Amino acid sequence: MRILTLEEVFHDYRDVIVALTELYKRDPLPPHCYLVYDLIYELKSVDVILGVSGDVVESYVLIWRGPGSYGIHLWRPSRDLVSRLAVQPDRVAYVLVYEGEEEHVLVVERRLKDLGYLRVQRKVFHDMVCTEDTFSPSANEGLAVKLGPRHAELFADLKRSRGQELSLEEAREILRKRRYYGVIIDGKLVSTASRYVALQEIHVIGDVYTRPEYRGRGYAKAATSAITREAVASGAIASLHVESANEPAIRVYRRLGYHISKTYPWIEAHPR
Repeated sequence: MRILTLEEVFHDYRDVIVALTELYKRDPLPPHCYLVYDLIYELKSVDVILGVSGDVVESYVLIWRGPGSYGIHLWRPSRDLVSRLAVQPDRVAYVLVYEGEEEHVLVVERRLKDLGYLRVQRKVFHDMVCTEDTFSPSANEGLAVKLGPRHAELFADLKRSRGQELSLEEAREILRKRRYYGVIIDGKLVSTASRYVALQEIHVIGDVYTRPEYRGRGYAKAATSAITREAVASGAIASLHVESANEPAIRVYRRLGYHISKTYPWIEAHPR
């Protein structure tokens, strides 16, 4: 098996690019949708390391370098591939391991510690999906409004309540780049759901959050229903991640028509 960097692939291996495209077409669900989306829209922020035999992609590591975290996706990781994983422990790393054995997950955890991460903890997450045929909208979906740059102050205030400092311009940029729906009560943004990957075949939904004092009122369900409706109305699959222990959220998503498609380890690595 050859280990190839993204630069090598673009320069010398057109057949591998074709193989990546076919991989996504066969299974557009995570992690392959992240790979395709990032190569199209986030190329300056990503590194990709591929394990290739002939013209077949057998495994890969996708590293997205965000402003406050790394998003790392490993598909069928091998020891050789994991040994090439290189990030600075200057921010939190969220590592998703797809189709890996327990021994591979342990190798990933050791690699993160070798890179200088001091706290490495493992969780279990589900991918859940919804289609136009299974979608069951919330009766309160009308409470959710589409957010835009004009909502930047409300959005930044919600983020600050979660410990994330955003300038108004940063908030505007996020709301320009991603599609958000939110519930506004008494002039305060109290709940959100977003779409952060949009491809013809799949939309990935995340940042589903409600302020603690407003929970239990169906606001997150309303916002998630609105963003899901956009996805399935376009003919795409709606997909989201949820921790396996988060039974209340799983119940909400099931009521909207989602079902579990994959279960996998999710590793959080903290620099301190």
